[in-house]
Amino acid sequence: MRITRKARFHAAHRNQRLVGSKCESLHGHTYRVEVDFEFDAGGAVTVLFEELAADVERVTDLLDHAVLVDSTDHEFTEALKRTNSWHIVPFAFPTSAENLAAWLLKEIVTKNAAAVRVRLAETDSSTVTAELEDLLTWPTTE
Repeated sequence: MRITRKARFHAAHRNQRLVGSKCESLHGHTYRVEVDFEFDAGGAVTVLFEELAADVERVTDLLDHAVLVDSTDHEFTEALKRTNSWHIVPFAFPTSAENLAAWLLKEIVTKNAAAVRVRLAETDSSTVTAELEDLLTWPTTE
């Protein structure tokens, strides 16, 4: 049996490696997240929906209203630190939707081993899906 939990968070980031793209500049998204959990139901109640919500929200709350920063983006990181008024969440990889989806799955799995898939949308027209097998080759710094 599969249960899907939805969440959302608001965050800003930039992709400094996309030189010449509008995504090179600081910008924000309302990220939409769907997490699939798989259970052997056996005809009985296996989990409370509120427990799944808590497992997902423990992770998404860390990112909500934050600036997501690739720690190799030194100039940007230093500029943000100088203002001393930003909620900065550093990552050891570019903050692309692909990397964020994999990171979310990895973090949620540590809270609930039944998590098997994360879908992350940063726009209305595109969704990234990260599955457990994707974690075998992640993280990437390319």
